[in-house]
Amino acid sequence: MSTRGSASREMPIIHRIFRRQFAEARALVEEVPAADSRRTGAIADHLRFLLDGLHMHHTTEDDLIWPKLLDRAGLDGPLVERMQDQHRQVDASVAEVLAAMAAWRSAPTEATSTALANCIAEFLVVLEAHLDEEEQVVVPLIDRHLTESEWEQVGKRGFEKFTPAQRWIATGQMVDVATPEEVAMMFGKLPPPVTVLWHLIGKRKYRRYMRSVRGRQLV
Repeated sequence: MSTRGSASREMPIIHRIFRRQFAEARALVEEVPAADSRRTGAIADHLRFLLDGLHMHHTTEDDLIWPKLLDRAGLDGPLVERMQDQHRQVDASVAEVLAAMAAWRSAPTEATSTALANCIAEFLVVLEAHLDEEEQVVVPLIDRHLTESEWEQVGKRGFEKFTPAQRWIATGQMVDVATPEEVAMMFGKLPPPVTVLWHLIGKRKYRRYMRSVRGRQLV
């Protein structure tokens, strides 16, 4: 198998969603006025959606990737075990963000806003260290040791965890961070009707959702 296979092309796109949108969520928490309860709620809901999406992404890896790599990767097994340990570290950091978010949502003040923004910043340090190492040393193992159909099952399982309405948001997030070539690659793997529905329905739903979060129209 090529070391520059589907996982090496696609996993960084998924990770880019988390890198950019968690950083954006931190900035939004800091900028939203305490009196704007509608935006506060929208941002909190979006942050929760991102955290849930990360959890679904990681549990899919836990179920469908790490066991296969541990069985097939031989001397590289300790790298996979590091990924499992890092998932637990990320989970602990997520719990801290959720606690700070609950405090901010119930009492949006400068103090709770700053506390949540700082918590997200600390969480991002943990998350990005994990994503960096996974992309550099473990994703090539996925290309080497998983078949194309096994990798496709990972993507399918992860997407199925979203509700139908959430799938438009997840698709929009991908489009937001991907290059035109990457968008074409990802949509090329979907049934044609899905692409048509995205342009007819999904894109509008995603823009409306993000407008409520960002407080401005998407470009």
